[in-house]
Amino acid sequence: MSDVCQQKIKSLIVHDNSLLLACCNHSANIDNNSIEISILKSVESGQIAQLKIGVFFREILSGCVCGDDPSAAITYENGYCELQVQLDKTTDIISF
Repeated sequence: MSDVCQQKIKSLIVHDNSLLLACCNHSANIDNNSIEISILKSVESGQIAQLKIGVFFREILSGCVCGDDPSAAITYENGYCELQVQLDKTTDIISF
């Protein structure tokens, strides 16, 4: 799969974080800059490509500022999710 297609899938995930919310364990706040995808499986049938992708991301956890360091109030937890993606190669429409 091309890098352009991977970037398009990533931008759709960034635009609609609800795809990853089931994978969040704590806050359901995702660091959009941390999202990376990996193609796990690809099956093509005619003009349709069925993909299984792994999505790595960081969940933003907020805590209390017990000291004078406000940067300690934000921590991150690594997250992972697998999604099924369908790509219509004729129209370049991607659906989850």
